[in-house]
Amino acid sequence: MAKIIGLVNLHSDVSLGGLTERRPAASVSFLGRYGIIDIVLSNLSNSGIDTVGVLIKEKPRSLFKHLGNGNAWNFNSKKGGVSFLYNEGASGPYNHDVNNLIENIAFLDKNTADYVVIAPAHIITTMNFADLVDEHEKSGAEVSVVYKKIKDGKEAFIGEDIVKVEDGVVTGFDVNKGNRKNTTVSLNTYIFNKDALYKVLKKAQKASVFFDLRDTLNYMVDEAKINAVEFKGFAANINSFETYYDTCMKFLDRDVNTAVFKSNWPIFTNTNDTPPAKYLKNSSVKNSFVANGVICDGEIQDSIIGREVTIGKGAVIKNSIIFSGAKIGNGAVLDHVIVDKEAKIKRVTELVGTAEKPLYVKEGDTV
Repeated sequence: MAKIIGLVNLHSDVSLGGLTERRPAASVSFLGRYGIIDIVLSNLSNSGIDTVGVLIKEKPRSLFKHLGNGNAWNFNSKKGGVSFLYNEGASGPYNHDVNNLIENIAFLDKNTADYVVIAPAHIITTMNFADLVDEHEKSGAEVSVVYKKIKDGKEAFIGEDIVKVEDGVVTGFDVNKGNRKNTTVSLNTYIFNKDALYKVLKKAQKASVFFDLRDTLNYMVDEAKINAVEFKGFAANINSFETYYDTCMKFLDRDVNTAVFKSNWPIFTNTNDTPPAKYLKNSSVKNSFVANGVICDGEIQDSIIGREVTIGKGAVIKNSIIFSGAKIGNGAVLDHVIVDKEAKIKRVTELVGTAEKPLYVKEGDTV
């Protein structure tokens, strides 16, 4: 197998509303016990990639805490492990992936590799990068862009890139504005021959100090062959508060869930030394994810409950996402609500949002 370096690119322009006020989207809770970044890290690990760098744009504290030394994802620290790549001197339009890589070029220099895979955290897939690198190698190209054909382009991947592909070659990029049902969306995943990545970084510097990788590749399409690799597996996009809620709720469907969580493709995360969930005599749970450490004496339906959440007697939670450590008081009724970490629902006993606009309770707030 070719030697591959993995880079998780957190420079995508992704905001999940209040959820990303104090943390990057990558470390937002996902399905009660994971972080969003766990999916791409698990893909890299399962693909046999041991050397991984995380390109951090901002608010790194929660990422440092969540990722630790990377052992949870089975990266071999003797061969590589996880490195945090953070451009502290950059701000505004200078704070993008190209400038981050240039600032941390020693990470690439010291690691011998044939290829570099760059992937985002906010697009959820089960992507075998080793297979995609094989396709890239066979193409003879120095750069490849991974894309997916979708049939719901009017609703899904809004604001993400569309890739224009002719005869297996990228001819340009556009933005999905929801105008077409059938389209080809970029998965923001790029494969570079390592030497070619250096060339692209130099090209970006000469073209514009504000050019990120996507801008640079779009700038190069007329002068260089950029290969297009089609991905046919599951992909979901989390680039807004609404798509976060919608994606999480879709995972309550068994068919969606098993498209990502497979016995031969484990999703890793940091473990917590907490007891199993405890269900008291008034509890009732239907079609929900309930993490360890939960104490429930109420009703849960079509919801996602994080670690060490307490749900009081007679409380009713429907179509909602409750983050770890939250406390839901006796008799409270929540429908289409996202409750952030350590928040307490005590005095306002009825909170109701909608599927299109869920109600949000901030981290640590008392309601």
